[in-house]
Amino acid sequence: ITTQGVTRVEDLINQLPQAFAAQNATVSNGSTGTATVDLRGLGSARTLVLVDGRRLPYGGVTNSAADLNQIPSQLIERVEVLTGGASAVYGSDAIAGVVNFITKKNFEGVEIEAGYNFYQHNNSFEGPGAVKLRDVIAARSVTNPAQFQLPDDNVTDGFGRSASILIGMNTDDGRGNFTAYATVEDGDEVLQRDRDYSACALNPNPTVSFSCGGSSTASPGRFTDFGANTNYNFTVDSNSTVPAWRNFSGATDQYNFGPTNFYLRPATRYNMGASGHYELSEKADVYTQLMFTDYRSIAQIAPGGIFIGDTSTINCDNPFIPANRLAAIGCTAALIASGGSVPMYIGRRNTEGGGRQQDFKNQSFRAVIGVRGEMAEGWDYDFYVQRSGVKADQLTKNYFVIDRIVSALDAVRTTSGTIQCRSAAAREQGCVPYNPFQNGGVTPEALAYLQAPGLQQGTIDQEIYNLTFTGDLGTYGLKLPTATD
Repeated sequence: ITTQGVTRVEDLINQLPQAFAAQNATVSNGSTGTATVDLRGLGSARTLVLVDGRRLPYGGVTNSAADLNQIPSQLIERVEVLTGGASAVYGSDAIAGVVNFITKKNFEGVEIEAGYNFYQHNNSFEGPGAVKLRDVIAARSVTNPAQFQLPDDNVTDGFGRSASILIGMNTDDGRGNFTAYATVEDGDEVLQRDRDYSACALNPNPTVSFSCGGSSTASPGRFTDFGANTNYNFTVDSNSTVPAWRNFSGATDQYNFGPTNFYLRPATRYNMGASGHYELSEKADVYTQLMFTDYRSIAQIAPGGIFIGDTSTINCDNPFIPANRLAAIGCTAALIASGGSVPMYIGRRNTEGGGRQQDFKNQSFRAVIGVRGEMAEGWDYDFYVQRSGVKADQLTKNYFVIDRIVSALDAVRTTSGTIQCRSAAAREQGCVPYNPFQNGGVTPEALAYLQAPGLQQGTIDQEIYNLTFTGDLGTYGLKLPTATD
């Protein structure tokens, strides 16, 4: 831990050959805001995590695995990893194995640490064979400069800062110790746009060709009926100063969803706690351990918006559709007059609102109090009570509500010339018409209506009462025939 300078415990564990990558700070799409360990690839929920032989609480409300963010690295003396059949003694949640973090005991003195770290990457733009990623990205930057940009040749980012203090003292008689700690860590994000191999969403099959691909849920949009009516496939002409459409090209108009994704989530973590013990007698050593963690992180992926399948029709009297395209999408004079609909599937990125984000805020505490000692010659006991609590909040941002998409796209012009949502019930709920059919047509008011934050809150309370007797049955002549002791 010391020589590698890690501040996140999972960075150390994931280097072990028996550990598979699990939840950590590099996960954005599908993140739970926790850091977990997965032994032998059997799942983090099947890996038991202990501190001094006692359980950590669940890390979050969506995963029973323990959150390694609760463990301060400066308090660790060593880490014991147990895999194989011996782990079966711990029960069914240790099928993959056990990771036991042993903390420092009888620490005396004051230890202060501070750290500063960053990531440095040289963008060589080398692809397989003779392919130059610089040329691949540069070609798309000509046809779509808003989404394809070459990163700098040399990038330094993901700056992290940490500071900790550890204080401990022994009693004069040597029978007790008290240790307290506090730590703070803060780290910046790393974006995919700043790496040559992720600045564009690369097409598969690189041995045949290497090109920038993307998603047909595009910006400034894709409008198609997939052959259901007139077999059209249009996009907004971003070079036109007037409302205009042109044919959608998969080679040049696909959306580059790579750059806005986080490779490394920004995060801030506070840890504090204390532990102590005092030997009242040979038969009673009273001990306690307190831990508190406050962790916040943000995960970000590409902007959402309207995805193919969210809608399937469009009303022909929609005033935002360019008049010279009404016939092309199958709108007749009769349908326009009656407000009838024609098939239309829309794929349009919410670039105005920004990337989809998940804001995680997790708090946890753990309190242990117990007594241990010698019960009789050759027999020891250990009794403790553990109380843990986890509060996990998750706030999602910049996501569209599908019901509101349908209402906001069903826009009509009133007799007074204003444009409004057709549904009176939707208008009462604040519906604002959404215009994806023109450059600059999306208003802040429309975004405020379409985007709704999602909030998930959960708490977990855990109580453990443990009484253990340890002795050698061999002294009574009791052992398995296959055992040596």
